[in-house]
Amino acid sequence: MSEEVLPRALAIVGPTASGKSRLAVWLAERLALPVLCCDSVQVYRRLDIGSAKPGPELQGRVPHRLIDLVEPDAEFSAGDYAAAAHAELAHGPGLFCGGTGFYLRAAGWTHSGGEPEVAGDGPGSEVEGAARAAFTALWEGRERESAGVVHAALSRVDPETARAIHPRNVVRALRALWLCEAHAQPVSRVREADPPRPRLALGLVMLEPDPAVLARAIDTRCDEMMRSGFLAEVEMLRRAGYDARHKSMRSLGYRQLLDHLEGHLSLADAVAAIKLATRHYARRQRTFFRHQLGTAAMRISVTTPLWESGVDLSRETGAWLPRVEAFLSGASS
Repeated sequence: MSEEVLPRALAIVGPTASGKSRLAVWLAERLALPVLCCDSVQVYRRLDIGSAKPGPELQGRVPHRLIDLVEPDAEFSAGDYAAAAHAELAHGPGLFCGGTGFYLRAAGWTHSGGEPEVAGDGPGSEVEGAARAAFTALWEGRERESAGVVHAALSRVDPETARAIHPRNVVRALRALWLCEAHAQPVSRVREADPPRPRLALGLVMLEPDPAVLARAIDTRCDEMMRSGFLAEVEMLRRAGYDARHKSMRSLGYRQLLDHLEGHLSLADAVAAIKLATRHYARRQRTFFRHQLGTAAMRISVTTPLWESGVDLSRETGAWLPRVEAFLSGASS
């Protein structure tokens, strides 16, 4: 095993609506760390309510990084996120917080043979960038004509990778299909030949509340988002020219409300669809964080519903906060 001393970071992970932000800010204040937001929607400017972006009160308490990085029509990959995260970590340790496990994996482990560093993905030649853009446009057009065609194509080219991607996750399936194209072979074979290696000594605090309790919290949060102006936010973005052509606007919640604004769903049906899709997403997040983050240097599991205001975080963290402090100081592995 390499003797390289890796930079250390803490990550608060778990399904959506599980209380990650509340715990992260509380810990960041006590550990004097910035919060590194790890969310594939919060990187977009103006996508605020639907992404549960930390508001002024939380951002006023501790610095929040890696939000509002690009405009809603920009392409932004896990590789872009990893580069931005390591630029922040060059200034010292940070506390990742978010539910996009794909981004955290890119920041925490190398993928030199597969993702995120690959021809045409992220910084590269104009020719490579044009090739990927043309490939993406071609397959997005096919997907619009026949839903599921991208995942079906990936299943033929690389069934192993396809099995790890939900059939309705077109963004990830299309990315994997592009990686197969770029490498001229199944990307699973490339990754097997060059498995990921740690870039960080990453400590995980995994929030794993009871699924039934979490489902109620998801519904409550969705209702709160609607009362806070989520629909008006989507209307504003649509008036500004952002729609389902853009990756950001195909995010959970935004795509359902776009369907409503375009006359395909009633508002009640759109909200019900958001709640159902969010519960399904939470289940996938649980699976990912349990099995897809490699060998973390430290893992702590928390089952308490931390979003509830009556939960005393001092008491909840008392048993394991010293372990986190020792880990970040390098006193323990």
